[in-house]
Amino acid sequence: MTYIKHWLDNKEIVFYKGYVVDILIIYDRRKTNEQIIPHQINKVDKNLQFKISTEENNIIHYLDISIYRNNKSINIVLYRKLTETGTVIHLTSNHLYEQKISAFTYYINRLITLPITEKSKQDEWKTTPAMVKNSGYSDECVTVHLI
Repeated sequence: MTYIKHWLDNKEIVFYKGYVVDILIIYDRRKTNEQIIPHQINKVDKNLQFKISTEENNIIHYLDISIYRNNKSINIVLYRKLTETGTVIHLTSNHLYEQKISAFTYYINRLITLPITEKSKQDEWKTTPAMVKNSGYSDECVTVHLI
């Protein structure tokens, strides 16, 4: 988008990352604000209306992470929506086994690759066995296919 490139070039926006319909923008408060950005973007096409979610209490959720900001650093932890059930495709469902096991591959991969806090990693390692059990799998069943 022309506006985004202009803002990046002028350093009004210092970080821009988009994934499908979710966009994370970090901007310089001395140069722009959370009202100007969506107002300008929404003028690009009348059929597209961007809505902004701002951080609350120095926290913002983006995809499946929470970003905590303080004056000296940023911490990232895994985020689960309140509607998350702690299950994946059940073992007895009529899906290909590779599809069933792919959720565990995804959860383990994000645990290893995302720059999350050590506490978040420990919490996730506690959550995963419960998800395995809730979805009808045995620990051995999942371990054999992930290795």
